[in-house]
Amino acid sequence: MLTMLLVAATLQAQADITPSTQSAQAIPADARAAIARANADWLRAMERQDAEAVVEPYADDAVFVPATGESVSGRAAIAQLMRNRFRAGHVVGGELKQDGLVAVGSMIYEWGHADLRVAVAAGGSSSPSTGRYLTVWKRDASGHWRIIRNLSLGD
Repeated sequence: MLTMLLVAATLQAQADITPSTQSAQAIPADARAAIARANADWLRAMERQDAEAVVEPYADDAVFVPATGESVSGRAAIAQLMRNRFRAGHVVGGELKQDGLVAVGSMIYEWGHADLRVAVAAGGSSSPSTGRYLTVWKRDASGHWRIIRNLSLGD
């Protein structure tokens, strides 16, 4: 429960960030492109149930906190979590919408929401699933933008 409260507080704080209230910087064009590409690729990977593609933009030591409040550390563990989730159900369509993006220091904070359709059985009917997210991006040593933290909240 404490994790969920901290996540909710973090998301609310992010909603209040504007360039005029923080020492925000311009978002580099390569970061905008990498984030947009990762978001588009995420939805297609979820539809294909491709855990390796889902975690491709994550740093090796990334931390993912799903709506359940657990904390999963490391790209391999996050991929395993995704494979486990695919057994229970999978995304069959929907949309990921970025609500905000701000650069502060060496990191970029992205937040938004998802409106998805999820099926629990192959060929079965789908139901709506909505949620919010907060993702922290950082450039790695090779110059690629990577997810270092990702928080997901169901509505």
